[in-house]
Amino acid sequence: MNDEEKLKLEQELKKAAPLLQRLGEGNDPLPDHVRARLKAALDRKMPLSQQQAAVEAKPAATRRQEPEREPSWLEVWRWWIGLATAAAAVVLVVVLNRPGPNLPPVIQVAMLDSVGAVRGTGEKPLATLQQQWKEVKPQEFDDAAKLKRWQEEWPTDTRQPVVKVVYDRDTLELRVKIRTKTGGLLEKSISLAKPDDLTKAVSEATSFLRSNAK
Repeated sequence: MNDEEKLKLEQELKKAAPLLQRLGEGNDPLPDHVRARLKAALDRKMPLSQQQAAVEAKPAATRRQEPEREPSWLEVWRWWIGLATAAAAVVLVVVLNRPGPNLPPVIQVAMLDSVGAVRGTGEKPLATLQQQWKEVKPQEFDDAAKLKRWQEEWPTDTRQPVVKVVYDRDTLELRVKIRTKTGGLLEKSISLAKPDDLTKAVSEATSFLRSNAK
């Protein structure tokens, strides 16, 4: 390899140095098969030319000692392409193995009130619920059977956690059900001593969601 070829190789190695350095950063371990592929590329020997292969095939007694030959620029470049390919595969696997961003849960809110206007106009539980979950429009039911059907209907077009919050005004109970990303179900029921305790119950339900709707 002449001086010009050595200079070109040194420049290419400097360009790839940041990529190789980033492969060792981060907390994500590399899969075993990727490590093996990278190690194989690093350990790969330069291929022999046809003339060298013919010499190596001769018996040792008749083999003529040839002076050591430095690899040509083409041979070095082929070896470097193999290393770069393995490095690129490592980067791709690392990126794919990194966890994606945690998406916020899908929240649905409903209230059961079988009495309705008979209770008077003093309490405004729907306003309390919407104040906490501003982007959600609470649904109001006056039939427990319809509410049950609503509770059993889960979205099928999302991989995010799904949360159903139900305020049962008849029994003064706030119920929370979470379907996790893995399909598991978590439930919590909060009993109210009086209607005015709804704000406190909503706060407790919110803490439960933050801890489990991930």
